[in-house]
Amino acid sequence: METFLEYEVLSCANLPGGLPRQRLPVLSPIWRGETLLLAYPDATAHTLQAWSGPEPGEPCDLQVFWTRHQPLGPPICLVIGGDRGLRDLGPAGLDAQPQGYAFLALAESLIPPEVFACIGPPPPPPQPHREIRLLA
Repeated sequence: METFLEYEVLSCANLPGGLPRQRLPVLSPIWRGETLLLAYPDATAHTLQAWSGPEPGEPCDLQVFWTRHQPLGPPICLVIGGDRGLRDLGPAGLDAQPQGYAFLALAESLIPPEVFACIGPPPPPPQPHREIRLLA
């Protein structure tokens, strides 16, 4: 039996316009953590934080899991935050402003080992339902 997670991001300074409520199928265990360090191929590393609560919000646990955008679509490794979304604090040592996102989809090569150990590999493709006709 498939389980679902409801997720929305309120309009805020982090993400003007927000994100309407989404009903996401959960296809793996959910990894939870205070921050997520993403190491990119160009050797930069970005720290993600989840935000929630009244403006301006405060850090909360983020969640990473496998889902699908469409019932027969490919699996997606999704990172979600709280009701104020995600903040990408950027590469360490730079004075860049944090970037706000409603969510991030990660390529399999960007999934940190500790997250992959929890969520596992992508789930297999779903089997389309076949119509069965009874002959009279």
